[in-house]
Amino acid sequence: MRIGGTQVLIGAACALVLTGCAESKPLDYPGSTFLPSTSSAAGPTGGRTPAPDITAPTGGGTPAPAPTGGGTPAAPAPTGGGTPAPMPAPGPATAVVTLVAVDAAGQPRDGFTLSSPDPVSTLSCVDAVPSRSATTAGIYHCGPSAASADVCWPTPDKAALLCGSDPWERTLRKYTVDPPLAPIGRTESPEPWALELADGRQCRIRVGGAWGGRSDGLVGAYSCSGGHDVVLQPSNADTAVDTSSPTWKVAVGPLGSGNPDFPPPASIEVRTAYFAAAS
Repeated sequence: MRIGGTQVLIGAACALVLTGCAESKPLDYPGSTFLPSTSSAAGPTGGRTPAPDITAPTGGGTPAPAPTGGGTPAAPAPTGGGTPAPMPAPGPATAVVTLVAVDAAGQPRDGFTLSSPDPVSTLSCVDAVPSRSATTAGIYHCGPSAASADVCWPTPDKAALLCGSDPWERTLRKYTVDPPLAPIGRTESPEPWALELADGRQCRIRVGGAWGGRSDGLVGAYSCSGGHDVVLQPSNADTAVDTSSPTWKVAVGPLGSGNPDFPPPASIEVRTAYFAAAS
C-alpha cells in the first residue's frame, strides 16, 4: 500500500504488534527464590517489551532514521524480581565463658554448691579421660554415662571428684573414687560444656546413652530445654558447633524412633558457650 508515494508494510507492522518478546528470567540471587513475573492492568510491568509504534509518514518523503547517539535509551522493562530483601544482620558475637567451679582447696566456688547426698556414690576412674569440655588439664571424665561425670574437678588428695551438672543449675555431685585419681592432661579440641541459644534454650553436651535417630543420618550432640529438639551434627563430625564466624551457630531439630523423616534442621545462633577449667 502507498501513502504519499511511500510504501508501508502493514503486514509486517501487524506481525510486530502481535508477536510478544521472550519472557525475561528473574535475576539469579544466591539463596533466593523469585516468583514468575506478573503484569498489571496499568501497563506492561512483567518483563515484556511493548510492540514498536509504527506510524505511516505524512509528508511523502522517506521516513527519517532513528536517532543513533543523541537520546537516552529507554530503561529496560522490569524483570519481576524486584530488589531482594536485605539479609538479616548477624547477631552479637558469641560470648565464651570458662567456669572454674572448684578452688585449689577442693571447695565449690563461683556460685556452685554441693548437692546431697554427699558423697553420691563411688566411681571407678581407672579408665578416666580428660573432660572434652575443659580448656585446661586436670578436669576428668570417668564412670558410666548414667553418672554424667564428664565435667569433674578433683579434690587435692585425688580421692574424690566434684562433678558439675550444668552451668545454670550450678550444683556439684561428689563421688569418691577407687583407686585414687592419676594426673590427667587436657583434651586436644575442647567442645562446649553447654550452649545458650539465641532463642533462650539451654543445651547440655551429650554423655553417651541411647538417643533417637533421623533418616538424614544426623545424630544428637546436645540435649536442650524447651521441647524435644536437640542440637544435631553429622555422625562423623568432630563438632556440632559452627565457629567459622564470631556468631557461632548450631543445627537444631528433633530425633525419633526408627530413623523417621524430618524437615531439615533449623540453624540457630549461639548466645553463650560454656567451658570448664581448673583453678
